[in-house]
Amino acid sequence: MARGLPSGDHFVIGAVMRRTRPLSFFLIAAMAIAACGGDDADGEISASDVETTTTAATAEETTTTVAAEPLTILVTNDGGIGAPGIDQIVTSLTALDDVEVIVVAPNENKSGSSDMTTPEGVASEPGTTASGFDGTAVAGFPADSVNVALDELGIDPDLVVSGVNEGQNVGPFAAVSGTVGAARTAIRRGIPAVAASAGLGDDADFAAAADLVVAWIETNRDAILDGSVGTDALVSFNVPGCTVGEIGDLVEVPLAAEIPEGVNIFESDCAAGAGDGAPSDDVTAIIQGHAAETLVPAEL
Repeated sequence: MARGLPSGDHFVIGAVMRRTRPLSFFLIAAMAIAACGGDDADGEISASDVETTTTAATAEETTTTVAAEPLTILVTNDGGIGAPGIDQIVTSLTALDDVEVIVVAPNENKSGSSDMTTPEGVASEPGTTASGFDGTAVAGFPADSVNVALDELGIDPDLVVSGVNEGQNVGPFAAVSGTVGAARTAIRRGIPAVAASAGLGDDADFAAAADLVVAWIETNRDAILDGSVGTDALVSFNVPGCTVGEIGDLVEVPLAAEIPEGVNIFESDCAAGAGDGAPSDDVTAIIQGHAAETLVPAEL
């Protein structure tokens, strides 16, 4: 099945096989050359002639040029197509080899919209990210953007990436997040999805979150393409907003059921996490200054 927009603006590089001639052709050619007066004084084919010709033929027979299968990635968010986080993730994804990145996102900020959709449908028009990457701006929610991409634009992505959101979507926040809601919409439709979120304001490390997404794609590329990545849950990455220190190691943790009273998940003293023990969930991970990788189900 063809992937991506069905237009001349997108292309797929296929495998190119060089035509080869049978080995017998080269043997006959070698005999003809020898018969017409080759280097051998007696006009006979030498063992070296046959060996050289056979080697050349074998090299020709086995030479192929195979391009990697391209990966089509649909990118959306809940902060709007002009938000800095989506611009960062697009920049990072387009640096990968053999990818086709297609942006379909809300035309304005739709934070906190969860997986809401517009029953009567929504309008869309061309739009661009902050750095000028062409996409489609949807006058609706993040989940609407996914549906417009699939149902109206005819995009057939291998993967949906949502983010990078400004503000972490951990614990109970995942249920109300439009960033996570778009990814939940994708997995309901059988498409693997990744969501990414960072801190607020000056503490929002969009590049760090984008790097986690890129690393995950590179690790799982073959599984994405062969359809073995599950769609029972999406992968959600969250990075802390470090007020002091640097982001800690990535940890795989479950979604927290609640946020402890008095805890501000949007600010982390990342220098203070070493002695706090292993984090038990994504909220604890962010508090301790770790980046968190969490599986989030479609229904919350």
